[in-house]
Amino acid sequence: MKSTIALGVALLSVALPLVAAAQSPSATTGDLELQRKQKRSIVLPKPSPDEVRAEADRAVSEYAATRPTGRVVRETSPVRPSARPDLDYDVRSGIQSQRIGERLR
Repeated sequence: MKSTIALGVALLSVALPLVAAAQSPSATTGDLELQRKQKRSIVLPKPSPDEVRAEADRAVSEYAATRPTGRVVRETSPVRPSARPDLDYDVRSGIQSQRIGERLR
């Protein structure tokens, strides 16, 4: 028991100066300078409206050349064909629930 107390006192006598040294303020070496490097921004010239329109027309014609004509008309038409009622979410989920009920029986 005495050896444990002696060991504890010895550890405290060694640890206390280390803790005090860690908490003491360090010597000042001078002011720190922070430098921020700014990236040089590249600003491209604004294209003319005619160039933009020509580029858009070229892109549309390239897209139309890869697709069948009927499909392009359907995809770009503002009027959508009516959805089939037999493919509605409620119909499909109802059929699935009926089939699950049949399988459970």
